[in-house]
Amino acid sequence: MKRHLISQQHIAQSVSGVSAEEIAAHFNLLPERYFAQTDEADVALHIGMVNRLLHNISAADSLGSLRPVIEWRDIPERGCSVAHVVTWDRAGLFYKLAGALSVAGLNILSARITTRTDHIAIDSFVVTDAAHGAVQDELAREVFSRTVESALVGNKDLAPAIRAQAAKFAAPAASLDAPVVEVYLEISTPRVIVEIHAADRFGLLYRVGQVISDQGFSLAAARVHTERGLAIDAFHLEPADNRPVDAVRLRHLRDALAAAAGMALS
Repeated sequence: MKRHLISQQHIAQSVSGVSAEEIAAHFNLLPERYFAQTDEADVALHIGMVNRLLHNISAADSLGSLRPVIEWRDIPERGCSVAHVVTWDRAGLFYKLAGALSVAGLNILSARITTRTDHIAIDSFVVTDAAHGAVQDELAREVFSRTVESALVGNKDLAPAIRAQAAKFAAPAASLDAPVVEVYLEISTPRVIVEIHAADRFGLLYRVGQVISDQGFSLAAARVHTERGLAIDAFHLEPADNRPVDAVRLRHLRDALAAAAGMALS
């Protein structure tokens, strides 16, 4: 298993000010898929970010504890940047983060979300700017940070700002307009699996994530990828309420997601 190939000793050498106990906890509180998808440098980055989050929580008031820790990493050879966000998991977190990136005028190429068993969320978004390059504009990064805080701490509705940004982007080709949405129960767990193939409309992840939250589900994991204008997304959901997950509920979820995936944000 890859978690055993990532050396905790190497991590300890690259992350200052973090105890061996915190590092061990990170390895113990995350699923194997996190280590299969994350290189050692990013594991070290995330451990440092979790440490900062916990420190901020101990030093802040109740509202301050809701503020996320954000780090940016550029990937020049791929012409993109990665926004790493560590914060407490909460209802609607994913769609609010995706929405904040849209407000900043950034394109989401892919995303991965993982949540530790102590409810600390680690979300990473690969993004480009409007020119389809790495995000070099500090203003865009600042807009993202401010918008995330206003959405998570102040519960601000991001839809008006996203609509304003969407007006600046061309609509996808008509041939990609019909989304394909599959929703089914995973046999081995109580999770619901959602797979979406749809035109990559501006603000798509915001709309899809909001539907998931509104339909009474929380996001346990996500794998998002965009290629040549086509979004290929997979979400693992868990019910956030006590209602049974039956065929009727799954059909309502599928229909709402299909409507959101095929709808222009206007």
